Amino acid sequence: MPQPTREEICTFVEESITNRQFNEELIFSLPAKTIVRIKEILYFYLTLYLGVISSHSVRHIKRGHPDDLDYICEIMEILQKFSRVEKSITKDHKTGASLVSLVFYKKYENNTIKLVKLKIHREKRLELKTLFVKG
Repeated sequence: MPQPTREEICTFVEESITNRQFNEELIFSLPAKTIVRIKEILYFYLTLYLGVISSHSVRHIKRGHPDDLDYICEIMEILQKFSRVEKSITKDHKTGASLVSLVFYKKYENNTIKLVKLKIHREKRLELKTLFVKG
């Protein structure tokens, strides 16, 4: 499965925020470099995982962090050239189940992008949940 271009991701984001009926997922293979680095840093194997951006997650980011929406277009660069990554475990508010996520950090000029909750699914999916900039 190919990796989307920046333009394809931006088009998906635009469609997600302009069309409330749009309920799709952008699914892509994870960069090989990312898979190797995650294995080296966290000893976590993402070999058969797919990356997922859902239109619902795009709208969630727009509601919570509208100024950071454009950084979704940079997700492939963030995944390939992250400054730091860590594993995060949180509780699902509805079910109480533990949710395991990877948190990616990437520095841009004087800001740090924190990709929070790239949620790890049993179906071998690494799904974008939220994204925000913290200075």
